[in-house]
Amino acid sequence: MRPAAVHLWLAALGCIAPFAAIAHEGPEHEIEELTERMNKTGVTADLLSERAVEYRVLGKIPEATKDLERAAALAPGSVGIQRELARVLFLGGKPSDAMATVARGLALKTEEPADIASLRMLRAEILLSQNENRKALEDCDAALKLHRQNPEWYLMRSDIQRRLKAHKERVAGLDEGIAETGAGVLGIERVEALIDAGQFAAALKVIEPELQDSRIKSSWLIRRARAFNGLGKTSEAGADLKVALEEIGARLNPKRPYPLTPR
Repeated sequence: MRPAAVHLWLAALGCIAPFAAIAHEGPEHEIEELTERMNKTGVTADLLSERAVEYRVLGKIPEATKDLERAAALAPGSVGIQRELARVLFLGGKPSDAMATVARGLALKTEEPADIASLRMLRAEILLSQNENRKALEDCDAALKLHRQNPEWYLMRSDIQRRLKAHKERVAGLDEGIAETGAGVLGIERVEALIDAGQFAAALKVIEPELQDSRIKSSWLIRRARAFNGLGKTSEAGADLKVALEEIGARLNPKRPYPLTPR
């Protein structure tokens, strides 16, 4: 895979920020270098795509769009370029154009399943913004069949299932994500899903050990309060919320600050 393709792939999987920090001093510096290279050696789709990613990181969506449209004209068969173009079109407030670009990307041939998966996830994001939750869920499911290692995708699907009140499927999907990725954030989301599903006793089985092990307990106390409340234990819920609020207040007190990074 060529360097530019790797850069775009990392961007699609939500990894561009750490990669950029290692690769160069910052987006502005990289834009200058890429522009200088194009002035010296000529414009290519790869260089335009790389510069567009940096523009997007800076929030310069019109500049990113212009570069990606030129890149797409130079390399019409690139799935990665179509994906990035669709993303900046969406960010620029053009969801219909973004959807059309995703469709063009999906029609292209690629040997990388992650390319198609990231396009499906991007379309799910666009559909979600339009409250097309069921269609967005279809794209999420399809994407996760192709690429199973991105925790953020499981979180997005979980959010859609929450909106659809598909509680059983949500918990099962998070179980799948935990098995595939081992990401702790999915374990936390699973507790939220259990509470939303009314499985309060099951949620408490996870919450109790977390409370024992956590130095900063407020978030877990709030979850336990929700579970207690669901079980009708309102006094216990109230006690947990009181302690949680006291801890949060102490963390916000500049005279006695708590560490800001929870377990």
